[in-house]
Amino acid sequence: MPTLRGRQKGATFGKSSPSWIGCVPGTRLPRILCIMTILLDGPIAFLRGAILTLLVTAPLAAQTPAAAPAQLPADDAIRIREFYRLAAEVQDRIWPLWSATPAPLLLVTSETEFLTHHPAPPPDFKKVAEDFYARPRHFPTNLLATFPAFGPPSVIVIGEPANTDAKTSTPWLFVVLHEHFHQLQNAQPGNFKATEDLGLARGDTSGMWMLNYPFPYGDAALGRAFAHLRDTLLAALREPDAAKFAALAAEYKAERKQFLAQLAPDDRKYLSFQIWQEGIARYTQVVAAEAAAGYRPTAEYAALPDASPFATYGQEMRAQTLEALKHVELATAQRVAVYPFGCAEGFLLDRLDPKWKDGYFRHPFTLDPFFE
Repeated sequence: MPTLRGRQKGATFGKSSPSWIGCVPGTRLPRILCIMTILLDGPIAFLRGAILTLLVTAPLAAQTPAAAPAQLPADDAIRIREFYRLAAEVQDRIWPLWSATPAPLLLVTSETEFLTHHPAPPPDFKKVAEDFYARPRHFPTNLLATFPAFGPPSVIVIGEPANTDAKTSTPWLFVVLHEHFHQLQNAQPGNFKATEDLGLARGDTSGMWMLNYPFPYGDAALGRAFAHLRDTLLAALREPDAAKFAALAAEYKAERKQFLAQLAPDDRKYLSFQIWQEGIARYTQVVAAEAAAGYRPTAEYAALPDASPFATYGQEMRAQTLEALKHVELATAQRVAVYPFGCAEGFLLDRLDPKWKDGYFRHPFTLDPFFE
């Protein structure tokens, strides 16, 4: 899912950002408005994330009396350790130098939040174990977001599996890897300023434009053009013959240019931004699962009652992504369409040029150069 950039997932605070003014105590969240991304349940859960806008109108910390910090539940500790172990094994095989990106994580449980791998835990957190710090809960238990909650670096803020769309341990691990990729995006030099320079906020300083930008999702002609483009993309991905694939890929490139040419300049920038950021984060989630097919988890993780095998999970995620894309309509899915669509574009680029990721961060907020 998206990262909170400033106030929204997918964006990053800058030290001079107005969003640092009037914050909820204990966080860097603006007191007036905070947009957070919550994953909601659905038939294909990891593909059907939805965005929930939360209005934060009062200091949450003041609502929670001080209490002795609780201990991290044993199963949560096992999952968190497994995430860092899994990330160390697969991340640099997907994105060069991903392992150099800080990966602090805040786990939100029913009563307590546990922070780990943060370079400077805020003073309201008390140490409860080696590299684990706790405070009374501030955030919703079903939250899934990546943002600089305490100032840089960005923090993955996530609930326990049962309280999020992941539901069980293995899907949860790969959702966390999705969010860890947002940390890599946010860590790029000048990322926040470049987002501002897109000029899409139109005076909005809350960050809501990333969710509520008035893209013409309901335009019937545009919807038909998107459906045709979607079907051409799927046809190319299904084609095993190299020569036929090359022809379909060329057709897709031409149709893609025609589709984008229909859009007003700002609409094109917005769609490209969402595909680059969220579509490729979903792509990363899937290929990370595929890269982990041979991963051997620790015995303590394998003993969790809801742990599932890694061997086939990536294949299942890819198949579910493409199946979901078959049914995506722009008018109904709206912004959520970028997740399977952008993910599928990543799959296509893997076949067109296996080295395309080397240039991903050199072309922020658009995949257009890869489809020339």
